[in-house]
Amino acid sequence: MAGSRRLSELAASVQARAELPAGPMVVALSGGADSAVCAWLAVQSGRQVRAVHVDHGLAASPALRQAAGSIADRLELPLDVRTVTVPEGPSPEGQARAVRYAALLDALEADEWLLTGHTRNDQAETVLGNLLRGSGLDGVAGIPRQRGRILRPLLGVSRSETRELATLLGLPWRDDPTNEDVRIRRNAIRREVLPMLAERFNPQLETALARLAEAAATDIAYLELLAAEVPIRLGAEVRMPVGMLAAVPHPVARRAIRRSLRHFDGHPGTARDVDEVLRLVAGEVGRRDLGAGLVAERSGAEIVIRQPETRPLPAPLRWTLPGAGWFDGLRFEAWIETAAPSVFPMSPWTEVFDADEVGDVAIVRPPAPGDRIRISGGSKPLADVFAERGVPVDKRSRWPVVESEGAIIWVPGVRRADLGWVGRRSRRYLWVTTIREET
Repeated sequence: MAGSRRLSELAASVQARAELPAGPMVVALSGGADSAVCAWLAVQSGRQVRAVHVDHGLAASPALRQAAGSIADRLELPLDVRTVTVPEGPSPEGQARAVRYAALLDALEADEWLLTGHTRNDQAETVLGNLLRGSGLDGVAGIPRQRGRILRPLLGVSRSETRELATLLGLPWRDDPTNEDVRIRRNAIRREVLPMLAERFNPQLETALARLAEAAATDIAYLELLAAEVPIRLGAEVRMPVGMLAAVPHPVARRAIRRSLRHFDGHPGTARDVDEVLRLVAGEVGRRDLGAGLVAERSGAEIVIRQPETRPLPAPLRWTLPGAGWFDGLRFEAWIETAAPSVFPMSPWTEVFDADEVGDVAIVRPPAPGDRIRISGGSKPLADVFAERGVPVDKRSRWPVVESEGAIIWVPGVRRADLGWVGRRSRRYLWVTTIREET
């Protein structure tokens, strides 16, 4: 009788604190008590539920797979078993987590939610672990209740409660034996660090850490709302306004930049890369290489983040003047006239030079680091010229540059150098033009 009363009280308490979605659910069923209770709660909701178990192919996997199957049978849940291979890497736990979530998300239908059995204890362990490595506010917030289509309905429930409830319900759960290995960082925090801190400083430490996570998550939600007001153009490249990033409070700018970085698959939005983009905003640098193969550049009034060009650069063209040739889909033509031009070119894709002031051969090539073009009174970095003329950042690496006798004489569509001007003493006039290849 007492056991029945305890079961009713505990079940009602856990159900009251669990947060389940309205649509169909898929439970990540590991075979442990937490995911078993999560599956039971989903079934009790009366909505469409199924389970997925990920077999990592490790020593303990067969026992956990059997436990997951027994739990699913007991709850009359359809079970989908996905087998994965954990790749080698510096963090086996991190590698396992990555392939596990990839398999779970791949198993979802378009309208389904993924439920995991993370508890308040998992939250406390995550927050403390993040504090120990010196994380920012997002790390203090720990495990989010929702991220995309992933929900954690048990973050307000303790691990001791799920173990007791699963046992009272007669669910055949099983502990993962790898959780005993204190050589694994998370296990050491769970079994050694947290108990020591709780005994010496605060018996309710796990609750306190979970409360800290909730407070941080509330602040983050507000900052994210402010950051969402920063207009960001998302596509193959990301564009952000320099002026607004400089004007908003620093924490808001950081979040807008992090959101932009995470638009690219595989980029975690690290603090280092956010800092590098902020250096661009401040005008300290013009281009930075970021993690995950991204490049960030300041282009006029915008910060542009993109993946670098993967095609090989076009080979240089040796262009005999006069004469014609092809460079990266552009046809270059040059001819000489002896009559002075009655009308000078109105298009930046056509120019006229004093033929006796330039060489007989030009080289058409992609831009090179350190390129400068001669202007009145000196020279200017070609990167600055591109920015002033609004040449898109992702187009610059392949933009044609025309060089003669070791000096850039013309950047088609952008500007000519301050040399070879036609004057009263000119006798031969070299006309040059570019025509885009028909596609």
